[in-house]
Amino acid sequence: MQFVRFNILIIFLFLQFSALFSQEVSMTAKLDTNAMLIGDHVGLTLKFSGPSAVKVFWPFIPDTILGNISVIGRGKIDTTFSEDRKSVTFSQEFNITCYDSGFYTIPQIPFQYKLTPDTSRLSGTSGLLLLAVHTVKVDTTQAIKPIIGPLKVPITFREMLPWILAGLAVILIVLFIIWYISKRKKKQPVLQFKPKIVFLPHEAALQELEKLRIKKLWQSGKIKAYHSELTEILRKYIEDRFQIQALEQTSSEIIQNLQNNPVCPRITLDRLNNLLVHADMVKFAKAQPVASENEQSLSEAITFIHETTGISNHA
Repeated sequence: MQFVRFNILIIFLFLQFSALFSQEVSMTAKLDTNAMLIGDHVGLTLKFSGPSAVKVFWPFIPDTILGNISVIGRGKIDTTFSEDRKSVTFSQEFNITCYDSGFYTIPQIPFQYKLTPDTSRLSGTSGLLLLAVHTVKVDTTQAIKPIIGPLKVPITFREMLPWILAGLAVILIVLFIIWYISKRKKKQPVLQFKPKIVFLPHEAALQELEKLRIKKLWQSGKIKAYHSELTEILRKYIEDRFQIQALEQTSSEIIQNLQNNPVCPRITLDRLNNLLVHADMVKFAKAQPVASENEQSLSEAITFIHETTGISNHA
């Protein structure tokens, strides 16, 4: 007798636990409608509700269900908490279709979850779903109508743009051919290129010195810039005239390389040395020459170029 009472107690506790457990979590699957036409779309919603501490292992729905029902769209898994944050609901939307008529039973969808702090994995399933797929009714008493032709859609500017560009290209080609033929008949050159004027080193240097004079740099207080540009013009002239790397050498190295050059006599070399030393004092020692000295530097540079231009066989 006591054994029977014990079994009844165990069964009663199990039923109470199951009822309590069923209140804690719920798993549902729902269709928007239970009937559809072939090729139509139906929404399928999965939901799982439980305490906020639940951890759900969301079920994977394959692309094909029962071989005929296809999943053509999947939404994200949404999470919604209750106002007191004690319960949570997970949901996911699916879009399904079917291309064969008939009555289908969508099987139960299994869920797995954990109720923390309990580490054991529990499981449950949603209910079965019924779906009826119907064909389109055909009225056989009506005459067969012809197939509807393609709809006329207005042409957009984007569609016309390639043809417009192609037409402009054809017009340009025709105009070019007419212009080319007229040139050939008049025996005129089709393409005319202006020859590039190449100046000799002394010609280019004198032109640059004239441009420097017109800038009036030292007159506007830019004395350092004036002497820097002046010596750069001279260094470029020396490099082109005597084939030495004057732009990369110091003033003393330039003088040393020109000492044995017959084009540069001693008086010419002294004039260049004084000019370079004076410019270095302005650039590096911040010397402030008077107006006459600035004018004299330009004059000395022109004189140096004239003196070193006379003997061309050493160029």
